[in-house]
Amino acid sequence: MAKTGKVIQLFQKPENFIRSRARQLPLGKCYISHNWEKSGVANVLVSRAHINGNFTIGIYLIDLKCLGIKDSAFKFNIPTDEFEDLVSYMNGEVIEYNMAHNIIYGAEAFAESCGFKPHPDWKVGQFILEEDDDRIPIIAIEFGENGVPAYYVGPHDDAVIINRILFTLDKQVGMGNYFFYNDKV
Repeated sequence: MAKTGKVIQLFQKPENFIRSRARQLPLGKCYISHNWEKSGVANVLVSRAHINGNFTIGIYLIDLKCLGIKDSAFKFNIPTDEFEDLVSYMNGEVIEYNMAHNIIYGAEAFAESCGFKPHPDWKVGQFILEEDDDRIPIIAIEFGENGVPAYYVGPHDDAVIINRILFTLDKQVGMGNYFFYNDKV
């Protein structure tokens, strides 16, 4: 009886299932927002298929120019119609898993080299992806602009956020060793 209680408690929260078992689910389709190469910002959706026909998905907002994983979210064991609604809302295109993996983990590594950590929910969201190891072929993707960080001020970036990002870039890569674009001024 105690053993059964532990199993139920272990998977009571979706986060626990994702951390311990999501990688055992078969990979489903992956999607990426249109125009990501030009804009340097990508919404990436990675799905895992459950035996009941439902999906667990990870959704990642990726800044390939500087900040890396700006947001990470997941949905657990959702029905096909909800999954299809999300894909339709995203209005993305199908992408091979290896490309999605390289975009997400490459942006994370590039951002870390610039002094930026991934969104806190990445602690769970990373378990929807395969482990970042030699089984995933490396695909050449440009991060930054010509390998140099390029910070584009976002629509929700206020003076405090801008100054914090610039301070981090100055400290990590040095003043003048990055691009800064602010269309708000």
